[in-house]
Amino acid sequence: MVSSGSDAGDWQQICEEGRRLLHEGRPHAAVDLLSRAEKDERGEVAALLGVALFRTESYDDALKHLRAALELRPDNADLQQLTHQCQMNLDARLDVYVPPLEFFDRDTLLHGRSTPRVPHPPQSGHRRTVWERLRYRVGHTIGNLGGVVFDTITKVVGRRYRDAVWTNWYHKRLYPGILTLAHMREQLNEHCLHDTYPPGVMTGFAPPDLERPAGVTRYRTADGSWNRLENPLEGAAGTRFPRNVEKSVIRPADDTDLLEPNPRLISRRLLTRDGDPKTVPFLNLLAANWIQFMNHDWVNHGEVMLDETIEIPLDDDDPARRRFEQGSIRIGRTQPDPTRQESGETTPVTFVNEVTHWWDGSQLYGSDQETQDRLRSFEGGRLTLLADGTLPIRPDGVEDTGFLRNWWVGLSMMHTLFAREHNAICDHLAENYPDWGDERLFNVARLVNAAVMAKIHTIEWTPAILPNEGLAIGLNSNWYGLLTYKFRKPEHRKTVATFNVANPELGGLVGNAINRHDSPFGLAEEFVEVYRLHSLLPESLEIRDHVTGEKVEDIPVPATRQASSPAMSARFGMANLFFSFGKQHPGQLVLNNYPRFMQELTVPGNPVFDLGAIDVLRARERGVPRYNEFRRQLGLNPIREFEDLTDDLDVVDTLREVYGDNVESLDLMIGTLAEDTATRRPTRFGFGETMFQIFILNASRRLQADRFYTDDYRPEVYTPEGMAWVDEASLKTVILRHHPELANTGLANVTNAFEPWDDEAWLDPNRHPLREYDPDLAKDPWRGDAHR
Repeated sequence: MVSSGSDAGDWQQICEEGRRLLHEGRPHAAVDLLSRAEKDERGEVAALLGVALFRTESYDDALKHLRAALELRPDNADLQQLTHQCQMNLDARLDVYVPPLEFFDRDTLLHGRSTPRVPHPPQSGHRRTVWERLRYRVGHTIGNLGGVVFDTITKVVGRRYRDAVWTNWYHKRLYPGILTLAHMREQLNEHCLHDTYPPGVMTGFAPPDLERPAGVTRYRTADGSWNRLENPLEGAAGTRFPRNVEKSVIRPADDTDLLEPNPRLISRRLLTRDGDPKTVPFLNLLAANWIQFMNHDWVNHGEVMLDETIEIPLDDDDPARRRFEQGSIRIGRTQPDPTRQESGETTPVTFVNEVTHWWDGSQLYGSDQETQDRLRSFEGGRLTLLADGTLPIRPDGVEDTGFLRNWWVGLSMMHTLFAREHNAICDHLAENYPDWGDERLFNVARLVNAAVMAKIHTIEWTPAILPNEGLAIGLNSNWYGLLTYKFRKPEHRKTVATFNVANPELGGLVGNAINRHDSPFGLAEEFVEVYRLHSLLPESLEIRDHVTGEKVEDIPVPATRQASSPAMSARFGMANLFFSFGKQHPGQLVLNNYPRFMQELTVPGNPVFDLGAIDVLRARERGVPRYNEFRRQLGLNPIREFEDLTDDLDVVDTLREVYGDNVESLDLMIGTLAEDTATRRPTRFGFGETMFQIFILNASRRLQADRFYTDDYRPEVYTPEGMAWVDEASLKTVILRHHPELANTGLANVTNAFEPWDDEAWLDPNRHPLREYDPDLAKDPWRGDAHR
């Protein structure tokens, strides 16, 4: 043990020993040593002790020592940055796990599921009139005939969709391009749906004699079970992620392959932002928190392992090595699937989804009965909200809702908005059905609210981030059907038309027959990987006053996390936050545009965490193929050389420096971000074609495989009033319903709330490309909605 003393040699020796302990990953030992040393006049002991305390998550004590050191060394940039980060961590209470630690349990997943609680279905069913039966038969006749013709034309027109490397659908004329997209989707449905349970067993190893609870024929369950009555755990929380690639190419990397090339090096060289973020001029920042809000409804691997880690070494010149006095970043491994059987498994590795796979609003309502019950008021079907319309605050300082991981103010905005929307739907249903009880109001409102979110994502978010005319028509056809979209004005469109054509292309997926394409529904590991869209986030939020439009303050995004979120909402108000997000642009999904704060992020249990490196590492760990093999599995041609990705020779040189000349080693996320925005993507596309394939597949499958968007999307289940609510809803109408004060802002001037909230009467087509595809607005492009 080094003795403590007052002369320079002693404190320097103690600091040297403290650094050694920190580099060995022993911060508690370093704290013990440095706490007994006398302080030096240069502040080095105080600075090093602050670092050691930071790494033990003792942010309050760390801040005191870092500030003391900063007083002696006020120009030290590392100390300034670390002190600022420490203050944000302290305010956000990042030493607290949110939610509390919980891990998958084999017995619970296989044998311990509770019986879902949903109300008994109504005793009397709706009987169709003669007119309704006639409309149904006409729709089916037209659909059957139209389907044969449409399928034939699609196969003929769409079969040649690949050039030497890239697809060509967006180089074709409008409708041949749409038919080509339809053909590509059918190819993906035919070849890229792979169940991960052993042959001959039901999802989740459900026993064949499970008794069907009353009510599941009409309502969603808390854990997503019984959506498919014949396979009750299909899509439920706690079931496996399927795959979109052949099992033969699922090769989880060993510890050597996990680190080759080094994920931290990739993050530093190919992800780090150089200067100001590159932004998307035709999109606002609501698009970023919206997709995280949606992702939390669909997929999550649960808590990482605390005692099984992957160690990513840091290069000698890595700034994290200097700033945090450490030689590596330690990352908890993904929880293994505890339900794997000793024999009969055909998939090399499997993982479990913590949330329901369905598009059912589980991020708002929870994925288990206990969570759902905690959030309900049990009065009038409503969720519990405080008197000011905000979410209740938990003891850990975070707003209470159905999904709490990675919490920040952007999520708070969306969760609060749609909790209010749920309660508004309840009140509307209660007005029309005064004899309904709390349970029925809650469950029908949940159906309607989830459908509103699915509609917004399908025909607003996706066309906003991918503003291409052919794709916009295809996505609206997914929801309404091509006939309704083309021949009805927006205000007259109904999800289920009066004469609903029973064909997914002509009549829409929603309200038509279910189709699982002979594979149990679930969202795949590959789906998880393409939704790593962190580059959308800025470094800081530009908070504005919605009355004056003036910027009030810049708030670093890390200062809005966990316990800092409700404080920020209370300080600025939801209306100002929505306005601010509507005015700010997100980052482009390209190389070297990753948020810098995410490369030295703090999460509970891990004070130094590079999310960019983790994004690369997780695909390798979970056996997702690297970029070229991923393309082959999706029916695309592989790249032959790095020059196929981009014409930017500097990018090509960096790729070669990191990956050598081996294009087969290129990581999936890096390859997708490298796809050149000028020549390898459709005009204004927010991301490249490799990611787009998974979007094509799942944008349709999330709707088409869900009973509540297909066979049971009908008035007997949703009520006529509920279906009308969905038809009339958009993100703009939802925001204005709960924040009418925003009607005097640029929101009133745009059709799609994900467009920039510009105030000008003439909306610049470069900032509002969707208007080119709106036949009503195209007649008078000089005027926005507020001036029509």
